[in-house]
Amino acid sequence: MIDRRHFLTAAAAAALAPALPAHARAPLTGAQVPGIYRRKLGDLEITALLDGYVPLGAQSFAGPEPTTVRQLIAGAGLDESLPTSVNAFVVNSKDRTYLVDTGSGAWSAMGNTMGRAESNLRTAGIEPAQIDAIILTHAHPDHHEGLLTAEKTARFPNAELIIHEAEHAFWHDDGILSQAPTEVKPFFASARGALAPYASRTRKVKAGEVAPGLTLEHAPGHTPGHSILRLSSGNQQLLLVGDCIHNVVLQTAQPEITFTFDADAKQAVASRRRVLDMAAADRLVISGAHIPFPGFGKVSKEGNGYRFATAEWSYTL
Repeated sequence: MIDRRHFLTAAAAAALAPALPAHARAPLTGAQVPGIYRRKLGDLEITALLDGYVPLGAQSFAGPEPTTVRQLIAGAGLDESLPTSVNAFVVNSKDRTYLVDTGSGAWSAMGNTMGRAESNLRTAGIEPAQIDAIILTHAHPDHHEGLLTAEKTARFPNAELIIHEAEHAFWHDDGILSQAPTEVKPFFASARGALAPYASRTRKVKAGEVAPGLTLEHAPGHTPGHSILRLSSGNQQLLLVGDCIHNVVLQTAQPEITFTFDADAKQAVASRRRVLDMAAADRLVISGAHIPFPGFGKVSKEGNGYRFATAEWSYTL
């Protein structure tokens, strides 16, 4: 039971006590933390690098029915602007350092929310000169413009460039360029310009192992030579799925949802289903260029589609 006399005495004493000094709140920083995340795969170390994001917008996707995309967006509580990560990856083996895609560099056609891959690479303790090889999943600007400095010279002075032969051939085919829609022609100029400084050190490959533990697998549709990369070390495997997925909510729930920049939408759907089937059946960890950073997770079957579960964040390697 509370004693009224003691309660009033304590209250009076508190009122007479000197006021504690006020402490200033922490100031706003106005800056985000670096976009870096590391993950181990056997003897390999994988570093995800955030280049930034691009608002793709609901109109960039088309479903089997006109209302499909917006229903999925509403059901997931997403913003219809669909801000979408742009990711690149460093793979360190015991002997070499590989960069998978490069980010958008100084390319600014889609705004100023990208172009941070090089800064995050350096913050991760890796200099461009330390990259031994660059593996391109495909030659779209948000994947290859980071090859160049602002002066349009090679950003990676010691790196071999590895690209699927069908991808290289497509962007350098004058006949295809001449028939391309006007709005697509700048993509050809971008690809040719970004790849040119590496011409003497470009390795055009078929599907297969391109380095120990790194296997390129052809997954066409988004572009003719679009490829994914399988990483293997010991009994562990991981898939970097490139642009098989542009929105992980939409295109796992309904893999038939296409993306406006798919060169062959039907083929892109077939590649996406094959990759998701493989990832689900083998319980593989995947990540990709446009899965929310850092993008690692697993896929499971759900009805006629799939469900993506984000991997737990790890503080140890």
